[in-house]
Amino acid sequence: MNCIMKKINWILPMCAFAAAFTACNEETIDLYEVEDAKIYFQDQTYTNADGSAGYSTSTKFSFMGLDPEVWKDVVFKSPVKLMGAVADHDRYCTVTVDAENTTMVEGRDYEIDLDTLRIKAGENIGNFAVRFLRSKAIRDEALKLTLRLVPNENFTVLEKYKSSNSWANTTAKDIDGSRYTFTIDEIYSLDNLPGWNRVNATKYFGEWNPTKYSYINSFFGFTNDDWGHFETGKVTAARMPFYARQLQKELLRRFNEGNPVLDDDGSYMQLGEDYQVDYPTQE
Repeated sequence: MNCIMKKINWILPMCAFAAAFTACNEETIDLYEVEDAKIYFQDQTYTNADGSAGYSTSTKFSFMGLDPEVWKDVVFKSPVKLMGAVADHDRYCTVTVDAENTTMVEGRDYEIDLDTLRIKAGENIGNFAVRFLRSKAIRDEALKLTLRLVPNENFTVLEKYKSSNSWANTTAKDIDGSRYTFTIDEIYSLDNLPGWNRVNATKYFGEWNPTKYSYINSFFGFTNDDWGHFETGKVTAARMPFYARQLQKELLRRFNEGNPVLDDDGSYMQLGEDYQVDYPTQE
């Protein structure tokens, strides 16, 4: 017998055992309605061989140490998934910026088009793209952008589910499927880059600043780890004179080609006293 069930209710008997047994209470739990189409944010973070998986609704990213001439911005997508039947037509989703949980400023820290999110015909997932700009504001603190899905004529929103699909995972936490949070920063601290002082890099490269540090890393292929607490063999005191001379030549070459490298304050990037770049005087 074929039965079409539009709604399933489980009735759980809640029986209270006391000294004098009196009655049973009934609690009704509404489950998923077949005709519903629910959407929710979900990013899969891992998958195990047994099929178990973990989920998240957040992305963290740091511009720290990345070449500022190449990494002027970055685009991330927040995956929106569908629970329910696919359709033979595109369906638009409603997404807003959760101002209460957002510290970024649109236009300065990010660019977004709130009208582009949709679940295409025959598909059960959509991706909402956000462009994050490398503003100076993220050097002071990690900034957040939180998006929120809102029910509309096409979809309701799944507001809660577990961070793992495994029943055996007893540490799985509840996730808010209606919200997705991006956290972006470029926070530097010489306390975390002891290699700079260890090799007396200021003598060769001049005073440290984020722009200079990022450009040096890009040019020589250094990473934050190379300047970290443990020596990797790349950043050594013995190599500093060579690195300074190479960087001096590169900065002058860029200037002569009409594409000078600018420092944090907009001036031509300069090095330590013994390795100053002799920029031609412009009349």
